[in-house]
Amino acid sequence: MDSLIATAASGMRSRTETLDLLANNIANSGTAGYKADEESYNLYFGNNAWEGYDEGRPPGAEMPVVQRNWTDYSQGSLVPTGSSTDLALESSGFFVVNTPSGPLYTRNGHFSVAKSGQLETQEGYAVSGSNGKPIVLDPNGDVTITPAGEVQQNGAVVAQLAIVDGAKLDAIEKRGAGYFRFSPDTKLQSASNPQVAQGKLEMSNVTPAYSAVKLVNVMRSFEMLQRAVTMASDMDRQVIEQVAKVTS
Repeated sequence: MDSLIATAASGMRSRTETLDLLANNIANSGTAGYKADEESYNLYFGNNAWEGYDEGRPPGAEMPVVQRNWTDYSQGSLVPTGSSTDLALESSGFFVVNTPSGPLYTRNGHFSVAKSGQLETQEGYAVSGSNGKPIVLDPNGDVTITPAGEVQQNGAVVAQLAIVDGAKLDAIEKRGAGYFRFSPDTKLQSASNPQVAQGKLEMSNVTPAYSAVKLVNVMRSFEMLQRAVTMASDMDRQVIEQVAKVTS
């Protein structure tokens, strides 16, 4: 394959992956607790692609590909909601929720009290206390949650929110809907100095304006690479036609 076409095609593929990533970010720009995904590029040149064809091979690794995606865990803006069961973290860490498949972690504190008194997520997952058990409240009572994560009713502490942090954030896997799962070998620990804001939600850290501008730039880059492929194909066609004229 022509080296120009191969490199341009690789670039088009990486831009397509970036478009998918940007589209997901923009779609979740209004999702509480969502963390934006970004791409990390690498220059890769596969030996198998050039086996037996070293002539014209670019020097070193020169095919741009998306090596991996990474997640931006920076703080999102806090929006007041007026609901006493809406919680936001102004510090590092994650709330813990219990699901049928095991614990999940989230920064989306859009919780509510079920009829049974259990503090739950919008999906019905129980919010976990520091003792690993679901937090159960009086559905008819007022709830006060301190910055340290103490859950109080009627002037008494009824539970302590489980807020954990991991030493390596790259060990987290996204599970959709603002949930994360740590790898099994990750050592989790209680957040050292949690800062819980009651009556607020942490919104997505996606910046729609930045994402829109980046989307336009990626589209333009894709179009330029398309032109490069077309140009290389035309050049190859002209070479073949000229050779045919000389030999005829």
